[in-house]
Amino acid sequence: MRKLLLIVLLTGLFVSESIAKVQVGVGISAGPNLGRWKNQYFSSKFASAGGTLNYQFGVHAGIQARVWFNKYVGLNLAGEFNMGGNTFTRYTGQGNSVFLKQVHKDNQVTVPLTAMVGWGNERLRVFGNVGGYFGYILSSTDKLTETVSGSEAVVAGGPYNYNKIDAGVRMGAGLQIYVGKSLSSSVTFDVNYDLGVIKTFKDGTPDYFKDPQNVKLTNSKLMVGVGYIYSFGKKQSEEKPKRITDVEEPAKTKAKAK
Repeated sequence: MRKLLLIVLLTGLFVSESIAKVQVGVGISAGPNLGRWKNQYFSSKFASAGGTLNYQFGVHAGIQARVWFNKYVGLNLAGEFNMGGNTFTRYTGQGNSVFLKQVHKDNQVTVPLTAMVGWGNERLRVFGNVGGYFGYILSSTDKLTETVSGSEAVVAGGPYNYNKIDAGVRMGAGLQIYVGKSLSSSVTFDVNYDLGVIKTFKDGTPDYFKDPQNVKLTNSKLMVGVGYIYSFGKKQSEEKPKRITDVEEPAKTKAKAK
């Protein structure tokens, strides 16, 4: 029993010492989300979609756990809810007399993990981040319309067989501004871009695209987030820049003691 108690105490001491050397923060973030499909982004045989792929406006919100090992390197793990999609427009028919528009909206749960590299002082951290994300699409809606001579009509189409699974690369940058007397709280500003690597459609691209057999689409999204983080462990005040007076004060104190 004594050995078990000793192991527990030593483990607790080790964990406490480890936490004291790093800064662990937990918080929330929310903001606009712009989704858009990408067409063969890395392919040398780039094929035109025959129209324009535009951003679809949505929002995103989530929680995040952020660890700073020192002022230069950290990790960020998040759980997010993202509303995005895509808007596709194309002119068809003789003399481009028909305007076709397809609006796709989806709701996705996303889990990103990124490495952060940057710099920080007592009040501010500036960083860039890169890593990956995994997503699962909970639901989606589509609306396909044709406009001829100013008259718009909904075109029968779908349902389309989308991939529920999404994954890819995340990259971005951000600021973390520490506030309050204790510097435990901080306001965050983040801009991130997700580039998917999994095909959007399971069974091939729909035929409202030009040459659909050559169009390979993947998901992407641009997110801007404003958030709040509360930090534990290493105090941010330890990042306070050293000043000459900070070095001279201990020397004066020792001199007075003699």
